[in-house]
Amino acid sequence: MNLDSRERALTLELKEALASSLELPVVLSRMEGALFQLLPAEHAAWCVSNQVRPAGYEWVATGRLAAFLARYREMAGGDFVAGSVSHLPNVVFRDSEMVPRAVLVRSPPYQLCRELHTPLERVMSVRLDMRQGWHGGLTLYRERSLEFSERERELLQGLTPFLARTIRNCRKLGGMVMGRRFPESLLHQRDLECIILTPAFSEVQRTARVTALLEEWFSPSERGPSGLPREWLEQLVWLERLEGAGAFGLDWWERAREDRRLRVTFIRMPEQEGQRPWMLVLEEPSSSLPVPTAWLQPRLTLREVEIVGYVLQDWPYESIATHLDITQYTMNTHLKNIRKKLEVENRAELISKAALLLLAERQ
Repeated sequence: MNLDSRERALTLELKEALASSLELPVVLSRMEGALFQLLPAEHAAWCVSNQVRPAGYEWVATGRLAAFLARYREMAGGDFVAGSVSHLPNVVFRDSEMVPRAVLVRSPPYQLCRELHTPLERVMSVRLDMRQGWHGGLTLYRERSLEFSERERELLQGLTPFLARTIRNCRKLGGMVMGRRFPESLLHQRDLECIILTPAFSEVQRTARVTALLEEWFSPSERGPSGLPREWLEQLVWLERLEGAGAFGLDWWERAREDRRLRVTFIRMPEQEGQRPWMLVLEEPSSSLPVPTAWLQPRLTLREVEIVGYVLQDWPYESIATHLDITQYTMNTHLKNIRKKLEVENRAELISKAALLLLAERQ
């Protein structure tokens, strides 16, 4: 997508705001000006959920939306926005692509906003799937009856990797002490193992258990002179080059060993004293599910079994495509065929069905 000079300047300002803090309310306040210039609207709301029930959302919103979202549980069952965007995560939808206008004006959200004297006429939204048992999203609300244009949808779509990365980072690290004592504050975080690096990848600080994890997962030959794995440093160099492209979904590394996994998330931190350090967050996720026997050939092809295996290991779709050296189009075709054969609608349903089948196989 080609941007004109105004769109380019506003997009750059938005990207800087999205990377400026680990607190969603702060991010929203800093991005609001550029966001509403690029995509004219009166209101915006972040949402984060890790719960299955429809109303299990936490909201961060601008101005007068607070009263509207506080009563979200009342309208959750008729929320046409959530019902639309949940089917295609990371794809931006305008209300004109969600429901006919006649259905929209009869919906519980529309009626509630009228009751609260908050005339929300138009909506544009994207669900951001973190592939970690939870999801987030950004929704824009317009009080005017003028619908969001295709160009505006494209502009928001281009920002989607940055939005996803922001929500992921804020949820993972939000609430941590920032400023001069930030590295030292990491030592007091519970259930967080991480390494802080300078922009040039020199180590500043690490939490107590990191050394043991490195020795357990990497041989001396795999670690460079700095003591860090060479693979991580190579990936950091690569991510540095991709910084302007968002790189969400590609900014992590994983290794499996028997029934254990080590995952590292590479996070570019907000600016501190004129520099933006890197944080490497180390986690040992719970073991992934194997592919159920009932799904092996001839039900699924060998390639489809391979993809399902990575999905059950919680790999992002983009990373699976990259790892298998296939295009995103080919990946989407495989996923469509897998969903049809297994009679599932999405990743969550696939994982749930796999768990039930594996339980039955063990009985």
